[in-house]
Amino acid sequence: MDENEFLSIIALITSQTGIVPRESHKIGIRNFIEKRMKEINLGGLPYHSYLRLNKEEFDILINAATVNETYFFREEAQFSLLKDKVFPEIRAKLATSPMKIWSAAASSGEEIYSLYLLAQSLGIKTECLASDINTHVLEKCSKGEYASNTTKKIDGAKFHYLLAPYQKIDKSVLFPAEVCSKIERKQLNLCSEKEDFPKNVHVIFMRNVFIYFTMEMRKQILEKIVNESLCTGGYLFVSMSEIASIDTKIIPKNLEKCSEGKVFYFRKK
Repeated sequence: MDENEFLSIIALITSQTGIVPRESHKIGIRNFIEKRMKEINLGGLPYHSYLRLNKEEFDILINAATVNETYFFREEAQFSLLKDKVFPEIRAKLATSPMKIWSAAASSGEEIYSLYLLAQSLGIKTECLASDINTHVLEKCSKGEYASNTTKKIDGAKFHYLLAPYQKIDKSVLFPAEVCSKIERKQLNLCSEKEDFPKNVHVIFMRNVFIYFTMEMRKQILEKIVNESLCTGGYLFVSMSEIASIDTKIIPKNLEKCSEGKVFYFRKK
């Protein structure tokens, strides 16, 4: 595969998903593509042309190209804020109605299960949605099985007691069917204007996403979230490391940047 062919594939990934692969990730993407080209019969067709004709193959490539590293109760300080302020505040307003939570880049599901378990511990009914462009990680989310390394981080340990009922001796986690059924899963491309985003969501987690997008795409996603998904007074959380990458110029006027101690978040006015 020559350089022009590879760059055409990278351009296709960006145009279809908004993702701009880092230089460090391009080596792995190239290796995967070269392996796939040996496994399938292209009949002389360039791989980038094959991708345009075959959505299933494009999904396979995206599954390989997207990085999915996460663990339970990641960025513990955000979950402390949810427990002490955000969730109780929303519960008081909703009374008996369910709180809607959306993990918009859910990866393999540790984040949405963390949010669900915390809400459950506070006696809050929820409607939880986990979305990702990567179908492979969504399948893992549906199974609810996690290796012990997802619970060995010091960050998040404050809330590991919520995992205890579902842990085995080796500290791996297995959620029963009744817990897994509480999480709705959906493949969703955040960068597609054709996608239907969930409506009237109270809490949205969209962490470790914006770092992969151009400033223009970040602006487009934020505007769509605010206009279509986040309810008035709703909360949007991004990764603490991403706050600096979100230029104030792209933040919609009805989305306010807030802070509690060292925790930053956004709230719809």
